[in-house]
Parts: sequence; structure tokens; C-alpha cells
Amino acid sequence: MFIIPRTKKEDATGELKLLYKIIERSLGFVPPHFELFATIDIDGMKKFMEYNQKMMIHKNIDKNLLPFLRLYIAQKECRTYCVWLNTKFLTQMNVDKNIIENIQTQIENIPFDKRQKTLLLKVLKAIDTPNDFSKDDLDELYALNFSNKDFFDLLRYASDFISNSKIIEVYCKKTFSV
Repeated sequence: MFIIPRTKKEDATGELKLLYKIIERSLGFVPPHFELFATIDIDGMKKFMEYNQKMMIHKNIDKNLLPFLRLYIAQKECRTYCVWLNTKFLTQMNVDKNIIENIQTQIENIPFDKRQKTLLLKVLKAIDTPNDFSKDDLDELYALNFSNKDFFDLLRYASDFISNSKIIEVYCKKTFSV
């Protein structure tokens, strides 16, 4: 799967074993790329987990929006592993298969209210066409009671995902299928 060995959950000891227990409690399993990241940089993995836990309890961003965002980016960026994993998450959430398979063209059909969809679409616009993003886009978000911090938080999350998914693809040498 990866071009370097990783410390799997069943082989972990000490601090790494404890970290894997926290991850498993949060997600129900330890994704292979978490094992990879933790093997290479356990302190970085801890910070990654803290950041993601913070996003999961964000007061203005629906945590269920995050796998849609990740899948959209993963498909656009051709990140095989991340497409596989986020498809798995969305399938477990009973999301319509048509939306999952066609997220690039179906993003406006995701099952969220106008407020959450607008935030997601503004973040995708900022990522896809940053020169077209303007104060008018922020004004639309303000009208929906989002703050600059809310937008920034989701934009940062998306940008971090792009970076992390690239790292995974560098180390990953296996094709995944759902």
C-alpha cells in the first residue's frame, strides 16, 4: 500500500498505541494513512488530530459537510486513496450513490441547508478560482451569519486537506476501489 513501512495499530506500543486508541474511538478504526503519518511524525499526527477534533465540533460548520468537501477535492485532484476513503465515509452515511460518484457535478445537491451549502461552495470557489473570489462572496456569507473566522476555518481545512492528500499520494502505491 505505501512505499515505506508503517506501524500498524496491532504493532503499536506506548504513546503511539494510545494515539491509535484515541483515533479508533473517534472514527471507529485507524485509517492506513493515519498509521503512516503517525509512524513518520507522531507529534504532527497529534496536532492533526487536535485540529480535526476542533473542526468536528465547530459551532457554525456542520461536521458532516467535511467528507463532501474532501471527496470533491480528492476527485478533482485525482487523489485515489482519498477518493476511496471519503467514498467509504459517505457510503456509511447513506449518501445517495449518484451524488458520491458525481460529486463534481452534483455538489449543489448535497443534503444540507442553503447556509451550509453556500459556505461549502464559497470555499470551493476560493480554492478553484481564487482570483474570482471577492468581498461580495464574503458579504453573502455574512448575510447567512457566517464570520470571517468560519470561512477561514473551512478554507484552511480544505487547503490542509489538499496538502495532506498530496503527501498520501506520494507514499501510496496501490489503487483502491470502493
